[in-house]
Amino acid sequence: MPLLRPFLARQCPTGPKKRALYLAVLPFYREECIALLHERSDGAIALYAGERHIDKTVRTGVTSSYYTEVKNTVLWSRILIQTGHWFDVIRASDAILDLNPRSLSTWILLLARRILGRRTLLWGHLHPRAGTQSKTAPLRKLMRRISNGTVLYGYGSVQPALQELPNHPVWVAPNSLYRACEIFSTESPLERILYVGRLESAKKVDLLLRGFAESGLSDAGIRLTIVGEGTQLPELAALSDQIGITNSIEFLGHIGDRATLQEIYASTICSVSPGYAGLSLTQSLGFGVPILVSRDEPHAPEIELSRFGGVTYFDTDDAMSLARALNVAAASKSYAGRQPLSSKIASTYSAEAMANGLIAALGNTDQSLGSNGWPLDD
Repeated sequence: MPLLRPFLARQCPTGPKKRALYLAVLPFYREECIALLHERSDGAIALYAGERHIDKTVRTGVTSSYYTEVKNTVLWSRILIQTGHWFDVIRASDAILDLNPRSLSTWILLLARRILGRRTLLWGHLHPRAGTQSKTAPLRKLMRRISNGTVLYGYGSVQPALQELPNHPVWVAPNSLYRACEIFSTESPLERILYVGRLESAKKVDLLLRGFAESGLSDAGIRLTIVGEGTQLPELAALSDQIGITNSIEFLGHIGDRATLQEIYASTICSVSPGYAGLSLTQSLGFGVPILVSRDEPHAPEIELSRFGGVTYFDTDDAMSLARALNVAAASKSYAGRQPLSSKIASTYSAEAMANGLIAALGNTDQSLGSNGWPLDD
């Protein structure tokens, strides 16, 4: 490996000021964070991303002028290789790559920059959703050892990360959606149960349909609203007819506009995460709306927001347990506490917090987190 250093150094002299993010994708919900990076960097941060991830339903959707597109190739439905602009990334003074052991290009760029002694950070989940027992968990730890630091998606991952690799720097770029000024609660007559997310098997939307049917809430004029798209839409539409809720359910497709979503949430009694919870939890609590969450799922780091309240658990894969939780939520529906809940999310999980975490990591500056990993003023 030392023999590669002269060659790499000749091919990739350090750029004068450029920093780089080389990521698999930049989904549409990263728009506000990426816009803030663009505004604050004055061109000093270059972003690269491909069209789709290993999971083909996860795709880039931010404004095209914010990033340079690279080619993503998926091998055997398990391995990602990105090509294009490698030398630009290796030249960067500081770089952030995906914390994803299934990305062959991340390994190559990480090792090349390591040989040259250039500062490289990894951004992502500390562990896969399967947890520390996952087959890829040791590879994530090895990647972190090779890197110069880790940028995590959640505050609750800070202490485990430091316990796993003491003295290895960590930052948090909380997985956020909107700017702080856009995160607030509004009020309309509460008349719907809501699901927002992809319509894929792992999300278990069929369980929500069955739970809603069992709850009998449609008899009280309450409707079930499904926002999202995916391969299971035809199956879910057929199921709604089969269990007799066709007249009480609406499939609205994908909605990316924040104002439109906020209007929908304003009339929502509670939202539901029938499978694993992720950004839908951040969105719901951000708009002040309580959420019902399946108890024993491999949730994303956003589940840590349950510390602020607004989260009720039901038994996993149990339509009757979900039905009971829906009835309790409907019986106790209220606007009370929604704005304070929303304010908590605005102060910790905003696009500004996410962008600030990335900027602090790139600049190697302190993020002012407490011993518990959360912001000091929380």
